[in-house]
Amino acid sequence: MIWLLPAVFLITTLMINQRLSQRLPLAETGSVNRVSGVIGSLPEFNGEVLSFIFLPDNNEIPLPQKIMVYWYKDRNRTAGNARDLPQLRAGEHWQLMLRLRSPRGRVNFYGTDSERWYFTEGIDALATVQRGENIRLADPRWFDLQHWREVVLERLTEKAGAVPAFRILAALAIADRRGLRVDDRGVLAATGTGHLLAISGLHIGLAASLGFYLGRLLLLPLPHVSHQRMAALLPVVTMWLSAFMYSALSGFGVSTQRALIMLSVATVVLLRRKYVHPFLALMVAMALVLAADPIAPLRAGFWFSFVAVAVLLMLFVPRHGYIPVWRRMLLAQLGITLVMAPMGMYWFQQASLPGLLANLVAIPIVSMWVVPLLLTALILMWLPGPLATWLLMLAGHSAYWLFEFLDYLSALQPSVLSSTRTPGLLATVLAMLGAVILLLPRGTPSRYTGLLLMLPLMFPAGKPADKTGIQLDFMDVGQGLSVLIADQDYLMLYDTGPGNGLAGETGWDMVGGTLQPMIRASGGSPDLVVASHADLDHAGGLQRLGGLYPNARYLASLPSERQAVGPCRAPDAWMSNQLKFRVLHPSPGLPYLGNDSSCVISVKGSLLSVLLSGDISRVVEKRLVDNGLDEHAILTSPHHGSSTSSSQLLIDAVQPSLVLISTSIKNRFGFPRADVLSRYSKSNIPFLNTADCGGIRIKTDLQGGFVLESARVNRKTIWRWPASAVCP
Repeated sequence: MIWLLPAVFLITTLMINQRLSQRLPLAETGSVNRVSGVIGSLPEFNGEVLSFIFLPDNNEIPLPQKIMVYWYKDRNRTAGNARDLPQLRAGEHWQLMLRLRSPRGRVNFYGTDSERWYFTEGIDALATVQRGENIRLADPRWFDLQHWREVVLERLTEKAGAVPAFRILAALAIADRRGLRVDDRGVLAATGTGHLLAISGLHIGLAASLGFYLGRLLLLPLPHVSHQRMAALLPVVTMWLSAFMYSALSGFGVSTQRALIMLSVATVVLLRRKYVHPFLALMVAMALVLAADPIAPLRAGFWFSFVAVAVLLMLFVPRHGYIPVWRRMLLAQLGITLVMAPMGMYWFQQASLPGLLANLVAIPIVSMWVVPLLLTALILMWLPGPLATWLLMLAGHSAYWLFEFLDYLSALQPSVLSSTRTPGLLATVLAMLGAVILLLPRGTPSRYTGLLLMLPLMFPAGKPADKTGIQLDFMDVGQGLSVLIADQDYLMLYDTGPGNGLAGETGWDMVGGTLQPMIRASGGSPDLVVASHADLDHAGGLQRLGGLYPNARYLASLPSERQAVGPCRAPDAWMSNQLKFRVLHPSPGLPYLGNDSSCVISVKGSLLSVLLSGDISRVVEKRLVDNGLDEHAILTSPHHGSSTSSSQLLIDAVQPSLVLISTSIKNRFGFPRADVLSRYSKSNIPFLNTADCGGIRIKTDLQGGFVLESARVNRKTIWRWPASAVCP
């Protein structure tokens, strides 16, 4: 079988290259095209924008095969107009005016990797709907899968929309996680129960079990064939069909496809009625999954699903004798928790302490009560009568109280387990091996030595953080700004990046995916958070940060007072270990003037000096120079490189050695402007842009200089868009 390895390598390489070649080239970012196609997902509405997958037809011009589309409200219309956005339905055929852009995401040294997600999901382009002729061409076709998922959701809503925890029922029924709140995701992560709402092996297995017993039930009126082949064949067939239909209802997600392939292998084994070792069946299923999708190993779910099944096989296949059900459940959950904890830390930088207890309670409730009730209700809700509603009410109330219990357990999660840096691959593999050794049967010599193999997981990965110098992280937050300055045990965050400024259910921002991971890696929690002004590309995450870090000090330049946020006003000043911070603008008594009220902060030390400029214009720049603005080694380009800023007067006064610019690539504002870059170049001042380099890191050295790094170079991978040649 060794000869298959070159073939597998060749096929995988070809598929990766094909997927890379299908992505919209950077040169075509910003192009506007009239595109016709089908809405290929359930549209998601998030306050101001509709997002959905769009599958183009065979248009006149070559287009990507799968586009993630964002349809924003028309802000020029009357406020409160609820008809700003159309009522989209999955499966509808539309003609849209789309401004296309490449699936190039934000890249920082830590945090989410959207480019990886785009690549693994096959999203070839991003787009925003433009004003123009956006026309609904046709209703959904009757056989469209996404349309039927939406029909089932509407029926489910009609029957049980007011049931407590309906959002949980929707996630379990059709894999619709749109209604989950930010708090829900935090609870699931802290308790290690997120797998319960991801339709995968557990749920497909439950559907298969119900289908099997349904097949047995169908045999009851036919006693004369109970001894024939049909008696064995029919339950297996109904088992597979039930799993297939549930997989279709969930949209054939990647995790669902894996579970269905694994079940199909088991079904073939049962139909052959020959003994096949379970580990061999598992390997065959893995081979089929890889044949169908060679990119599957880039997803965490691939490893979690197969490793979980392997652990269960290791625990129960070789063991003989009767084991009580309660001991089986405890042993299974203990084994999965021990082996999966290192993987959780490697993939998600989080391991759950209350996960063992949470899963011991949650898995039986979900698998033996909530999901069977829900699956039965999905069948009965098409029939007259209140039975389906009653079943959904039982399932909804059970899910509600289960989440209350999980919410209580999530408070027991130590912060150290959710703020761990990514461990090394070798340490992760050794820890998993150690967990396997610990789980060997009693009497195995020296099985507790597995604890020694788990110790490297506790060691910090990579080089230890340098606490003697100063580190500045100029983060890639797209069209916004966020800067993190670490000075030994002092941490300041200047601006929060974009967001809608809300907390809780409808809020979106850069906090969870970007700021939190960067803050954890830099010191744990911020001592000071500054919002330069009220624009949402600078202060969009301020409210959520306030809830996450209540002990931090908050300063902002805002049009009105805000609870727990002090004013950022000149001439306030403070010290950290090696740095002096001084507010240069605005002065007390000045009215709020939007961008020109940005809080400008001078950061000075013997090793590094930085001018944090916000979005000020030339008027404020002149005022700063007239007040005696001195030189700084680093300048954050005012207003993202707008033509209204970065005057020659400012450049001559600051004399920076480096200018940092924060923009998104080929943004609609045209930032940074060519005239601004020309002024920097004529003054022989190098500049770096997050659109080209991702996050930019500056670390001081003992010689008084600084070392530059960029995240797009540091996190170079096969799916990563390349960095500009000037990026360090």
